[in-house]
Amino acid sequence: MDLCGRSQRGALREASRKQASPRRWSRVNGWSWPLHTFQAVAWTTLFVLAFANFGIFVPLLPPNWNLVIYGVTGGLFCFHFVVHLLAISIDPAETNVRLKNYSEPVPTFDPSKHTHVIENQYCHLCEVTVNKKAKHCRACNKCVSDFDHHCKWLNNCVGGRNYRCFLCSLVSASASLLFLITILLYVFIQFFVSPEEVRTHPLYEDVSKDTWLLFLPLFPVKTKTLVVLGIGVFVLLLSALSLLLLGHLLIFHLFLMFKKLSTYEYVTQNRCQKTPKVPAGRKELSFKISMPQVAGCPSASPSVLSGPGAAPSVTLQLGLLKHSPLLLCWHNPLIPCVCVCVCARVV
Repeated sequence: MDLCGRSQRGALREASRKQASPRRWSRVNGWSWPLHTFQAVAWTTLFVLAFANFGIFVPLLPPNWNLVIYGVTGGLFCFHFVVHLLAISIDPAETNVRLKNYSEPVPTFDPSKHTHVIENQYCHLCEVTVNKKAKHCRACNKCVSDFDHHCKWLNNCVGGRNYRCFLCSLVSASASLLFLITILLYVFIQFFVSPEEVRTHPLYEDVSKDTWLLFLPLFPVKTKTLVVLGIGVFVLLLSALSLLLLGHLLIFHLFLMFKKLSTYEYVTQNRCQKTPKVPAGRKELSFKISMPQVAGCPSASPSVLSGPGAAPSVTLQLGLLKHSPLLLCWHNPLIPCVCVCVCARVV
């Protein structure tokens, strides 16, 4: 089998694929293509809950409560709608990135030229100077000012320019869900304890007890009891699940504000803390492996060969824990024909 030739062909294909990768355009905000599935789910959930709140369950409350509940929940919904739109629509990019007006596609990062995308506060992809807390978002393909995280529900990055709108969106959504769950629990309790308390509208005088009216008072629609109960259970479960997710996220960001950290800083700090440290009982084990030249293989570099025609020699140093088996699969990139497997145990 021509292993050497196969490896060379694979390397050439990979190199040509990297060279042929097209430049990507930067996304401006959450409305830029491609849209995300989570974004559609968020908007659908918002309108379903609002429709159920204003069209089905608030009209079932006592008349002296209706105006107050309409005002409170309506105000929360409008406020959330505005800040949610702002969090999606605001471009969180660095000032220098926005000044370029996204007139050209962003080049592909070349790791052979640069170690990191941003070095010395200069982004090699956006080709602009950025601040210390700016990060280049892979999804949006641009540098974001005071980067916090990329939110799939907004389909936009959350940074210094739209973080307040994002936080207000969390607060208003959580408060709206709390009100909706409270209304649903009240309706359910009264439905089983005293149904007359939720059938106070004058139109109920002309219908039977097992008939309920939806979308009062403008567009009354008659339906059966099981339909109302089914809608109520579905909306209650959806509201509880949404509140659980949003409440958890809100508490997390309040914690980050208390610690004066961004989401990105918190994640990177935890990742560094979880990096395993070298145990005290660690031992070093060395293997020196010599291999003969194989016909058809590319020659190794002079730093590896010890003389003309000499067999390449590589020393492997393995850190092994006491009583821990190790299976090492070693592959010399200079000689792709050879694969050495070593199984060792330190006793």
